[in-house]
Amino acid sequence: MNLYQELHARGLVSQCTDENIQERLAKPVGVYCGFDPTADSLHVGSLVPIMGLAHLQRAGHKPYILVGGATGLVGDPSGKTEARQMLTREIIEANGVAIAKQIGRLVRFDDNDGDTDTGAVLVNNIDWFADASWIDMLREVGSRVSVNRMLSMESVKGRMTGEGDGITYLEFSYMLMQAYDFAWLFKHHNCTLQVGGQDQWGNIVMGIDLGRRLHQGSLAGLTFPLVTKSDGGKFGKSEQGNIWLDPARTSPYDFYQFWRNTADSDVGKYLGYFTFMELDEIKRLGAMEGVAANEAKEVLAFEVTKLVHGEAEADAACDSARKAFSGAADVTGDAIPNGPLPELPAGLLSLMVSANLAKSNGEARRLVQGGGVRIHDDKVADPKREVTADDVKDGYLLLRAGKKKMFRFDA
Repeated sequence: MNLYQELHARGLVSQCTDENIQERLAKPVGVYCGFDPTADSLHVGSLVPIMGLAHLQRAGHKPYILVGGATGLVGDPSGKTEARQMLTREIIEANGVAIAKQIGRLVRFDDNDGDTDTGAVLVNNIDWFADASWIDMLREVGSRVSVNRMLSMESVKGRMTGEGDGITYLEFSYMLMQAYDFAWLFKHHNCTLQVGGQDQWGNIVMGIDLGRRLHQGSLAGLTFPLVTKSDGGKFGKSEQGNIWLDPARTSPYDFYQFWRNTADSDVGKYLGYFTFMELDEIKRLGAMEGVAANEAKEVLAFEVTKLVHGEAEADAACDSARKAFSGAADVTGDAIPNGPLPELPAGLLSLMVSANLAKSNGEARRLVQGGGVRIHDDKVADPKREVTADDVKDGYLLLRAGKKKMFRFDA
């Protein structure tokens, strides 16, 4: 199986501009993917292009990781209904350093700036945009890009026809900057392939066209799917918000639990996207149902946590989760109290009192309002919340008060 077939079998191929992509990938190429440093951490959705880069690197290709120090100052309108918050150059620079470290956990950067056959190279487009004059960019780039073509892009059409104030000229210029990135990387590093999420398709196509017009480059683009959940919910979100790659934002334990709580129908797909496991093993685990699916979920959670946070953190998160969910012991080593599941729906506060997690409804309410109560791993913000049968997972309901107090109701 060649690399393209491997990526396709894992579900990592959405679209490709080159009908002969298998021939293109038969020999080493320079491949680039851009990340705009709009925050000091990437979230789990960014793992798809990172994994794609890692597969390409393992197959002998050379990754160029572009941190958008310049494009981050503009903001990509793709997938957005309104303009992004404007950030300072200092914040953008610090964010770029932070996310490069996160990418480096999965894609290898060499000590000598990646100057080897497959060692990744970190580049920042502020280096070629900072000193470029506006008139020079208009003459070199603007003269070769059709406004009609730009208006046909989904990222622009959505902003012009939807609600809100439309799209600013600043954001409209984003696709020109990204297109120029590809042309610049081709000229200076012979980079001939750009990869990214499916929402970047239009920007990638424009870069291919500009590289051809400016430098007669034979360029190609490959996009990865945007991750979805089978139930229609948004991937990468929990009740606490985004699931981040930075352990200071999302702890390794909460990161592990996010994957451990994957729906049965999504396990096989996520194993293909987010691990390097053999396809036969992915197929075996993905076919598991019911109680047996818990094994597949544990494998998924462990493998992804190991990739992002290291094996030691993955082992610790797995051990803590097994103690809690088995009912054998919590993270302190004490037995978790348990009892039969009452009739549902039931008020959260009364359940907490019956589980001895609070002495009264008033104390339980204060715990909820203070952010210290969770159902399984999801924080509860509403004291009036009712607990329903939908909250029961794998035959039990786990209530948490603070970091150490738990009670398990068994169905």
